Parts: sequence; structure tokens; C-alpha cells
Amino acid sequence: MSTAPNGIELLDSEALGKVGNLELLSTNVVDGVLSGLHRSTLKGGCFEFAEHRAYSAGDEIRLIDWRVYAKSDRYYIKQFEEETNLQAVMVVDASGSMQYGHSTVSKLDYARMACACLSRLMLRQRDAVGIALIDQKMRQYIPPRAHAHHLQAILDALRRNEAGGMTSLAGNLQEVARRIKRRGLIVIFSDCFGELEPLKKAIHHLRLRGHEVLIFHVLAPEERTFPFDRFSQFECFEEDGLRIDLDPPSVRKAYLERMRVYLEDLQESCARLACDYVPLSTADNLGDTLAYYLNRRAARIKK
Repeated sequence: MSTAPNGIELLDSEALGKVGNLELLSTNVVDGVLSGLHRSTLKGGCFEFAEHRAYSAGDEIRLIDWRVYAKSDRYYIKQFEEETNLQAVMVVDASGSMQYGHSTVSKLDYARMACACLSRLMLRQRDAVGIALIDQKMRQYIPPRAHAHHLQAILDALRRNEAGGMTSLAGNLQEVARRIKRRGLIVIFSDCFGELEPLKKAIHHLRLRGHEVLIFHVLAPEERTFPFDRFSQFECFEEDGLRIDLDPPSVRKAYLERMRVYLEDLQESCARLACDYVPLSTADNLGDTLAYYLNRRAARIKK
């Protein structure tokens, strides 16, 4: 089952049909012995034991080290080098502002569908995919795994988490960086609302550690165009009880100018930090948008 509580189908069949034969490749040489589609910094093809780690949702029971369990009464997984070759972590912003959806699905639902689609794509490439659901703190973290049925754990996490709470994207990215031991791919789905300077520093920190960063910037069409024309009450989804009464035509010009400056700053910063920036509108066809990006990315990598 891949349906969210509100009835949204996370694995959109139309989107999957448009990206099913495409690839999401890393532009970096990755660490480890890779059995997928990417180059490795190591030679050979051995599958050596690396370390133990605590059991978490989505792990295969056959990988539990029962000798360790007998000694500690806790479940630990044997982790092998080949499991951690290309690690991709999908960071999904589930803060209150992602609840917004006026004329379309909510930003969170759109982000969930995009995340589910790309996770399935990467798992079919035999890449290791994990997920971090965040608001002001990290709500849930599932480490990257490369086996196909790990997709179910990712879908379960996406289904269970609804939008709510304050945003701390930068702080959570630093937490993700602490949890990933090898350089990999960090894919962010967020409206990126908040102070941009901390976000820039967090992306810079990830890049310094060798991670590749992709930002799928999810916005509703109303947030880009501000089409409202009647005196209205606007409610903040991240601060309870915060409401503002205003006349939209009187603030439209100032709002659109601030939005323009904000978008230019974010895009220019991503370009400067060699971070892919992909604008997503909840009004656009998800399959078309993802297919267009993946084709352009593949063409750029293969040059």
C-alpha cells in the first residue's frame, strides 16, 4: 500500500512511467565498492564485514547478528562495505508551511510523491537510499539501504508524517551530515522558508564533506504569483494563533519583489556551491518535471 492518509497515491503511476527508464546518477566518484551504476574510489569487488549498527525499520532479519543479540539482548545488523557505497538520503521538510495547498495538492504531498518516485528509481539502480523527515528537529531517520524492499520502509515513513511544527532546515542538514560516514547524495525537498544564510552554511558544510546536494524547491503557484485580490485573513501554519488581516493588492508589489530577491539569492547560492537547484510547482505535472530534470542531468554528466 502506497497511499497517504489523505488518499494521495505516493507512487504516482504516471510519474513512474515517465521516469522509469531514466537514471539519477551521482556526479562524484563515490566511496566504497559499488555494485550499482557509479564509479568507486576503491579497487576490487570484495564484500567485507565493516561494522555493526543498531537494527532499524526496513532491515532484513537475516542480517541480524544473533551472537551479539545473545550477549547484549539487543538487535544489531552486520553492515558490509558493499551496503554503503553510494548513500542517498532524502530529506523531506514536513514543517507547518509545507501544509499549504490552495488550488493544488499540498507542498508536502507533492514532496512526498517526488521523494517516493526518486527513491524507487534509485533503489532500482541498486543504490542505498535513506530518508530523514524533519521540522524543527529530525522526526524520523531511516539509514540508507540498497535492497529493493527497503522502499516499503520509506513509504511507511512518508505516510506517517504530516505537516506541522516550525522549520529548521539548516540545523537538520547538519544532523544528517553527522549520521552519514561516507560521502554521498543529499536530496532535499522543501519550500526553504526561513533565513537563507544558515541554509547556505549548511550546504557549504555538506559540500566540504564531499556530499553532492540537490534541492527540490517545492512551492505552491500562489506563493510565486500572489493572485489574491480580496481583503483576507492569512494564517501562519508554523505558529499557532498567528493571523494577519490584510488587503492583498496593497502588498502585492512588495511581496513579489521580496520573493524575486529571495529566489534569486537561493538560486545563485546553489550555483556558487555547486548544488543542483530544481524548482517544483505543485501545479506542474510531477512526471514531466522530474523527467526533464533527469534528462538534463544525465546529459550534463555524460559530457
